[in-house]
Amino acid sequence: MTLLTLILALIFAILAVIFAAQNPTIVTISFYGFSLEGSLAVVILISVGIGIIIGALILTPGVIKRSFELRSHRRKMGGLEKSLEEQKDKIAKAEHIISIYDPPSEGPDKK
Repeated sequence: MTLLTLILALIFAILAVIFAAQNPTIVTISFYGFSLEGSLAVVILISVGIGIIIGALILTPGVIKRSFELRSHRRKMGGLEKSLEEQKDKIAKAEHIISIYDPPSEGPDKK
């Protein structure tokens, strides 16, 4: 899944660069009373970069949360595996004790 995401991001970046390179026109950008003149190509690439940064910042808390949950589940799984081994040991000891005190019967016909 990560490789697919990386490939799609690379394709998007290449398309953005091609689009920006084909649009070198000078444009005026107005934002909350600020005006700025620059190449449309630079504006497009900066906008794409800002979008990537915002997307990464939005995804970061979810990634961190999943990382903590995964660590917690692995720790719990390790404890459960240890408990399972202890229970298997107890069962093996109990079966050994039972086999010592209760030898197998010879069957119903041989009384």
